[in-house]
Amino acid sequence: MFTELVPLVRASDKVVITLTMHGDAMSVVVLPVIKNAADAALTTPLSLSATPAELDAEFAATVAGVTASHRSLAEQAEATKSILDAAKTTQSSKATKALTKAAKPADIEDADDETDGDTEGAPSAKDDSQTGSTTVPSTPVSTGTDLASLL
Repeated sequence: MFTELVPLVRASDKVVITLTMHGDAMSVVVLPVIKNAADAALTTPLSLSATPAELDAEFAATVAGVTASHRSLAEQAEATKSILDAAKTTQSSKATKALTKAAKPADIEDADDETDGDTEGAPSAKDDSQTGSTTVPSTPVSTGTDLASLL
């Protein structure tokens, strides 16, 4: 019986086993204790009620099956965490590139504005008060992140 418990004990911080009698039936609760479980299901207790003879015959096989399920679930939770971490890193990189790309045209416009200031008193092409016309920008200026570039 203890051989079957070894993988469960190794995968947990500790395992608490509680035995109680209810008439002729014995109840066994096997509770794995994991402090930082990747999934709450990994700390679900196994509760069995049967006669002592039935527990002698089936307890070890049942614990081995539950331990295999816990191991599979833990591996799946770890794989999912790895995938999510990789996706987060990729999206962060894309967002940084998009912000850098969006910031570059603004830097160019700032440089143009600085050269316009050097010709004080001279009429500017951007000065609408002298021409009487209203200039409409041909393309809207983006002030945020282009969400489509993140996909």
